[in-house]
Amino acid sequence: IAANAIYSHIGVNGSTWQDRAEAAGYTGYAGENLVGGTRLTPQQGVTWWRNSAVHFSNMLNPRWTEAGVGFAIGSGQNFYVMVFGTPNDAPPPRESQQVVDVPFIVAPIELAQPNEDGSIIHTVLEGHTLWAIAARYEVSLADLYLFNGMNEDSVLNPGDKLTIRLADGQPPPPTPTPPVSHIVREGESLWSIAANYKTDLATLLWLNGLPDDAVVHPGNEIKVRLLPGEAPPPTPTPQLTHIVTSGDTAWGIALQYGLTLDQLAAFNNISPDTLLQIGQELIIRPPTATPEPTPTPEPTSTPEVVQLAAAPTLTPSPTVATTAIAMAAPKAPVEEEKGRDWGNLLGFGALIGGLALALLAGVAILVLWRNDA
Repeated sequence: IAANAIYSHIGVNGSTWQDRAEAAGYTGYAGENLVGGTRLTPQQGVTWWRNSAVHFSNMLNPRWTEAGVGFAIGSGQNFYVMVFGTPNDAPPPRESQQVVDVPFIVAPIELAQPNEDGSIIHTVLEGHTLWAIAARYEVSLADLYLFNGMNEDSVLNPGDKLTIRLADGQPPPPTPTPPVSHIVREGESLWSIAANYKTDLATLLWLNGLPDDAVVHPGNEIKVRLLPGEAPPPTPTPQLTHIVTSGDTAWGIALQYGLTLDQLAAFNNISPDTLLQIGQELIIRPPTATPEPTPTPEPTSTPEVVQLAAAPTLTPSPTVATTAIAMAAPKAPVEEEKGRDWGNLLGFGALIGGLALALLAGVAILVLWRNDA
């Protein structure tokens, strides 16, 4: 296709995609999508197929069980081919093959001359695409969208007039307000809608209050952004487990929640090749470790120093003091009796006894002194 600049599913020798599949050794039914354009990217090619009813139905046909893609550069353009197949024991009989060729004609893109006011208007011809036109005129795709009120889902038709450059002094149109919601179409998923609006799946689920395993259907309205000043929805409680249903596999569940198979197995203490049971509950978030209690330190008691009052000092007479000191003896340790302070009683008794002895000694000395006289 690229070498001969043939924009058709029928080859130069009259071969069909089925013939080419058989020549490559493939046994079974085959189908084919083709797209090409100047500086065409893979994403732009897929968008073109989506905007074509015939090509899009080919992509969604449940008959196909296998697919492959090819890429080539030729005639100044990028070409992409997607081949579909369903293997059988033998190729289908040629008389039963339904070959429906969709013509793919691309007219050369001739540069339009500026008008007197400086504007440039391009007339769309057969096979022209927005990406090819933007590349040919060396303008951005975003400007083409803005100048012509279009978006990524817009489809060109032969005869359409595209504004390539505004007139001198002409103010650009206001930037269109992006949509707030999206109506689901056939074949769309939350993942493809998130990619189309340049957001992520987690944000889309959060905006719509949907679980991780939510499925949308044609006609559903999905919120894709918040209005200015609109209060965001509450942050949902993350889903912690998954209940196994019919058809679930460990690999599919891990992929659904952004895990590896080893992570899923480790979270649930199972082997990666464990057979799952319908109704089984699987942990899909890392288990939260229970923190160990922090030991409370015991209070350290600080000994309190108590200043005791000094006992009053007695000043006896010199004789009495000398006698008292001579008579004083060390106190023997006495076992305290519960309820009484024996130490204080013994000390008080010793003091009384000492005073009595001193008094008797004084009387004896006085008597002796009188006898001598």
